[in-house]
Amino acid sequence: MTFVPAFVSNEVAQYEKRETEENKRISAEVADTAEVSRRMEQWSAANPRPQATLAQVADHIEHVRKVAGADHVGIGSDFDGIDIGPAGLEDVSSYPALFAELIRRGWPDADLRKLAGENVLRVMRQAESVSRRLRAARPASTATIEALDGAPPAARAN
Repeated sequence: MTFVPAFVSNEVAQYEKRETEENKRISAEVADTAEVSRRMEQWSAANPRPQATLAQVADHIEHVRKVAGADHVGIGSDFDGIDIGPAGLEDVSSYPALFAELIRRGWPDADLRKLAGENVLRVMRQAESVSRRLRAARPASTATIEALDGAPPAARAN
């Protein structure tokens, strides 16, 4: 599960959509990037960004568990790909608070263990097993992207 705020909060997703639209509108009016930045700062000051929450992340995790099952959910957070995390989940030191929320919601220990890492470890073991089987069955591929795509690089660039 990723914790990207726009993925777990519809309010944040709608805000980011409006922010992008405003940036496009301003950029169409002025060419100076410093002026675009100044106007976007004004817009941001007048339009405070909503914040995703730990509870929304827990809702998101529960939804995936309901749809895909407890054997197919794990934590990926994506902290390295976001500037602002959900309130209450600013970094990995907040994981205990997330697990406490799931416990409060009645998650059984077995599902919590799966979420915490058992699922990802199972999938990694399965991937290693497939890798061993494939290496024994055939040599590694030496195909290039160009050969797989069926077009020379110059033709793909246009």
